[in-house]
Amino acid sequence: MELFSGERVVNGSVKRAYPLQSLRSASGDGPAASPGGGELGTFGPGVGPCGPDASQLYKVQVKGRGLVALEWEAGAETEERVQCIVVAERNVLKKTLDRQPRLFTFPHSLHIEIAYEEPQRLPESDQLRYLPSKTVTTRDLHSAAPTRQTLIQVQAPPKKKPNHGKRTLELAKIMSPAYRYSPLSELVDGYADIYGVIINVTLPKKTSGRDFCMTVSVTDESCPTRAAAIQINIFYPSIAKMPKIKYVGDIIRFHKVKIQQYQDRIQGLSLHRATRHLVLREANGALEQVTNSDTWTFEPSDEQRTRKLLTWARKSLAEDDTLPQGCALAPKLLSELKFAEGFIDLVVRVLNLDDSDEPVRLTVWDGSGNAADSDRSLVRALQDKGAAVPPYGLLKEVIMSSCWPVVREMGFVEGMLTNWCRFRNLAVGVDEPIPGAAVAPGGREILRFREVTSFVLMPDFALDVKRRCSLTNRPNSSTTANDDHIRAAEENLVSPVEVATVIPDRIQKKIPVTPLCEILSSSQTPRKFHCCARVSSIWPTDIEKICKPKPGSDCEFIYSFALTVEEGSNSMNIIVYGKDAEHFLHGIPPCDLSKSTSSKTLLKKRFAALLKSPNAFHWCIKSYSVSLPLGRSADPGTAVRHRLFDTLLQCS
Repeated sequence: MELFSGERVVNGSVKRAYPLQSLRSASGDGPAASPGGGELGTFGPGVGPCGPDASQLYKVQVKGRGLVALEWEAGAETEERVQCIVVAERNVLKKTLDRQPRLFTFPHSLHIEIAYEEPQRLPESDQLRYLPSKTVTTRDLHSAAPTRQTLIQVQAPPKKKPNHGKRTLELAKIMSPAYRYSPLSELVDGYADIYGVIINVTLPKKTSGRDFCMTVSVTDESCPTRAAAIQINIFYPSIAKMPKIKYVGDIIRFHKVKIQQYQDRIQGLSLHRATRHLVLREANGALEQVTNSDTWTFEPSDEQRTRKLLTWARKSLAEDDTLPQGCALAPKLLSELKFAEGFIDLVVRVLNLDDSDEPVRLTVWDGSGNAADSDRSLVRALQDKGAAVPPYGLLKEVIMSSCWPVVREMGFVEGMLTNWCRFRNLAVGVDEPIPGAAVAPGGREILRFREVTSFVLMPDFALDVKRRCSLTNRPNSSTTANDDHIRAAEENLVSPVEVATVIPDRIQKKIPVTPLCEILSSSQTPRKFHCCARVSSIWPTDIEKICKPKPGSDCEFIYSFALTVEEGSNSMNIIVYGKDAEHFLHGIPPCDLSKSTSSKTLLKKRFAALLKSPNAFHWCIKSYSVSLPLGRSADPGTAVRHRLFDTLLQCS
């Protein structure tokens, strides 16, 4: 019960309803006789004046002067008492107080309003649609004096009412597409078609049977907060079939998801034999659709609903400070680890990923804490890879072992270095004896990715991300910066001042530099060279085109571009491709550069610094021959090409 404008208000959905009839039996005998001489009826789950309860799904709001709060003995054997709200006529309340004077305070005036929404069953569905709200007041329930019409009705002989059994819901008469999507707040037991915004996700885990299970939490306009999100458990026989959710804010659509009650909350079950899913996200203005089905429907109404949800999610996730179900505390800052114990949640940027050996190690940063307290081995690891070292903020390491294959198979690795990331249930330890772990003397904290840990990418507009970005606006780090300041701070943080190339010591010290003129005149292939030249141009000039989809795949990308280097009057094209390009551009995995991401910003700045520098850089290149197409009157010939290898672009 709540107070609103000085009046008591009760909101809820009707779980059990009993038809209105007399509460007294025919006989007045018995120890519990009412003041009028009849035995009071018994109420409770499954028991009422008409026997079994008549379940209804009406939404009801009762408010006004005259609501009485009591404690009701729900079970005589257990002596359990629950709160009960009573709405009754004035004389009934008065007689009750005559029997039990201190039971409640008698209201001096009675004025009750009952607002209700009647449900209708959607055609060919277990779900409901509610009619507009109707309101009944105490004035509507009786007249001050009997009218002629009521007197005629009283004198007329009673008509026998047909016994229709339990009341069934009226079928809604609507013209709509084949799929009818229900708001999350109106879900009832049965099967449903729904849309939702992802606010939380767990990694797939093996069940006791043969399936894998992952849990997603979804919201929509009817359940607008993370605390009110509905959980859906998804079962598939393999991880490959699971929904490829990457970001908080992704949209997911379910067809024929099973809805049930679990611990007094609505819960969904996605079963691989019945349920179909579709993950949607915006990519360069278009809607990316990801599913494991061979065919699926996507009508103009689906696009309209998806874009409406995406717009709503941007605003909701930027303002919602509630916590998802099961999260007792908000994500901590790295500077707060000294006070943490057990398991914690973090929202961080991953600055370095080392998967060259087991276990996989991630260097993380969120802008909090003192940079001087960072482990020096983590700083050196960034410097060795040519990555920018943040001038402020603590660096920490996350150690992953058995869960890394799952993270990789779910497709998170591509965006891990270019987006904010949320880790849920990271284990906190101090000086754990893990071989090779970067731990400095003095008792530093280590973060371990356990089987219970989950991972998801975060959009820049999420409230947790904006709070961490505001730390870059020092000294006033308690306020959240606007998007422009956040973006500028991040870009300044990673902007390279100078660039240089790094090649293996064995080559730089033992292999002499070969002039470009000799390399161009050499016809021997294959052959490796060590040369020194400045960069004059990069092709393609459009940064979006240096990365293209792999053949036969729309979600995996590969680098392919060329550097034109000069030495004196000589120039040469060096092809940068595949793994050699990933090594050259360390820390920026190939991705879709048509999107406005931090990867695109980083590449622009690195290439701009490379072209602007007047210095000559060291290059490791290898020559190889390619066949030329057959001419009209000439035999097929060959041409010599040059490709980059073992060369790393270092930024500072």
